[in-house]
Amino acid sequence: MTLRAASHIEYDGQITRYVLDDAGRPEVEALALSYGFRYLSRPKSKVPNENAKAGNLNFGLRQSQGDLILVLDADQLAQPNIIQSLVGYMRFEHVAFVQSKQSYLTQEGDPFYNKSQIFYEIVQLGMDNNDTALSSGSGVLYRREALESIGGFVEWNIVEDLTTSYELHAHGWKSFYFPHALSRGLAPTNIGGVYQQRGQWALDTMRIFLWDNPFLKKGLRFIARMEYSTVALSYICSAFIFPFFYLVPIWSYLTGNTILSRPEIEFIIVRSIYFIIMALATRYLCYGQQPGKQFRMLAGLFPIYMRGIVRAFFYPKGKKPGYCPNNATLKCSLSFRDKPPLFAVLPQIGILILNLVLPFVSLFAGLCEPKVIAANVLISAIAIWSMSQVVWSALFPGNWEPEEDPEHVYSLD
Repeated sequence: MTLRAASHIEYDGQITRYVLDDAGRPEVEALALSYGFRYLSRPKSKVPNENAKAGNLNFGLRQSQGDLILVLDADQLAQPNIIQSLVGYMRFEHVAFVQSKQSYLTQEGDPFYNKSQIFYEIVQLGMDNNDTALSSGSGVLYRREALESIGGFVEWNIVEDLTTSYELHAHGWKSFYFPHALSRGLAPTNIGGVYQQRGQWALDTMRIFLWDNPFLKKGLRFIARMEYSTVALSYICSAFIFPFFYLVPIWSYLTGNTILSRPEIEFIIVRSIYFIIMALATRYLCYGQQPGKQFRMLAGLFPIYMRGIVRAFFYPKGKKPGYCPNNATLKCSLSFRDKPPLFAVLPQIGILILNLVLPFVSLFAGLCEPKVIAANVLISAIAIWSMSQVVWSALFPGNWEPEEDPEHVYSLD
């Protein structure tokens, strides 16, 4: 389906299509040749399979020609007009790449928030306003000159998109974001796949933050330093800051102690005002993009983000962690896909149950003063609300029901 869609891509100039297959499969080669594509494989060319996707792309870069390079993942269906829609931005000579909006086939209701509306509808537009839109690795048109100026796709990190964007921006190149979907791909359909994907994202981002920090990056503009740091800080908050607040009520219920130095009623009033203002501000900034669902996924995935951050400390530059492609049909020792869903969300279930049950236990057992329980119940309610999204989606992910026929290739409205 991917190759069939790619065969229909239109362009006024010359276009050559390549399939880069690190598995060296004869059936893939035969399929590529049947569509008139050029088949490239590192194993068949006696080239080591190093540095995952980035290494594969650099292999293709060396074997190909052309001033512009469109990258599509193997699970993406491109629209025929994808190049025609993006190529005009390359008239600006300092533009390194143009990233189109990503679109995914998901289960009904998108339980794992795979569509990432906040990122594609809010964050990317904000970064685009500063000419620093990020590459998402697929549906992106690169300028060969820009890639060659930094030595190709960056290989020291796990996946190439974020890190290559980072290096290009640090070298003075700019980027554009095209806020319309020109391709559609697959997304994780169970909690194991989500853990694998989001964990790799967190590990990627934190390796940059720890070992090539934006605030110390030579050539990066100040606004870009802030933007790249914000991505990392969101993972830190999700992994360590949010869980701290969910555990404090549990500690209070069991010990009768409180972390408050002021009266409980004052805390309730102040926190309620803060919560209302934050909710209104978020709704204004992210109207229609389900910010509450995004927050619940960030909060609920804290175990995998925590794991990614901790792992980042053990993998400096020159020591690269293993990589497992999303939606891979091949066996991968790093995959979370085969783990039982219940086992995967035990930490979230524990926080949810304890915050749900302990207020009543503490009240009836006299472990804690009622006013302290009342103050903590507000935080417990937020903890229950936050954890329930991931727990429910993991245990009851729903049927994979694409909104449209995946065989169809769409034209831009």
